[in-house]
Amino acid sequence: MKKLLGAVLISFGFLSGAAVASPEAPVAGTDYLTIPQQPLTAGAGKIEVTEFFWYGCPHCNALEPTLEKWVKAQGKDVVFKRVPVAFQSRFEPHTRMFIALTALGKEAELTPKVFNEIHVKHNYLLTKESQADFLAQFGIDKTAYINAYDAAGKPAMMRKETPVELANKAWQDYKIDGVPTIAIQGKYLVSPATSGDALQKAGKPATTEQQTFDAALKTADSIINQIRAKKL
Repeated sequence: MKKLLGAVLISFGFLSGAAVASPEAPVAGTDYLTIPQQPLTAGAGKIEVTEFFWYGCPHCNALEPTLEKWVKAQGKDVVFKRVPVAFQSRFEPHTRMFIALTALGKEAELTPKVFNEIHVKHNYLLTKESQADFLAQFGIDKTAYINAYDAAGKPAMMRKETPVELANKAWQDYKIDGVPTIAIQGKYLVSPATSGDALQKAGKPATTEQQTFDAALKTADSIINQIRAKKL
């Protein structure tokens, strides 16, 4: 009887403390997932935030404006980066496009325009030629772009892996099975999908995709603050 009553109370959110999940007080396994610690590159005293994304993902596209504002609002100790994900080999050109734009120093500026071209204008940019033609209107030299695109498939510096292989290894090591997903400090995974499930379980189901985005980023804020306070 006590077990039954406890289950009922939890289902209606009447129990206080860690049992009740929320973006402001996130619970591991409900609001976010924890994975084995992955290598960090941001340096001592920094909090590394990584978005795993795909240019062709409609949810990544929808999240982009909110994520851009969120990143700009972060403290100087937060280092943001992206890792492109291609769950199928036919989408590797999008991974190469991100790597090429990064090499040319144009990723931050042109990523919103790439999303718009794919999701609004339905130009899917799945060949290097179509990418070069599209990017030329923003001042990207076609030859320089194609060279950067091709370089994404060649071993990087002194490593045996190509930049594409390194990107694939990163999302595989993080066990990413859906995008967008945000990794914090190489250990904590937050996503709109997880946040949407958490809201549903808490009896406060999201009615719009934006609500799942907002919940996910609030969860990320909470985790970042806990890392600063050395509680995580």
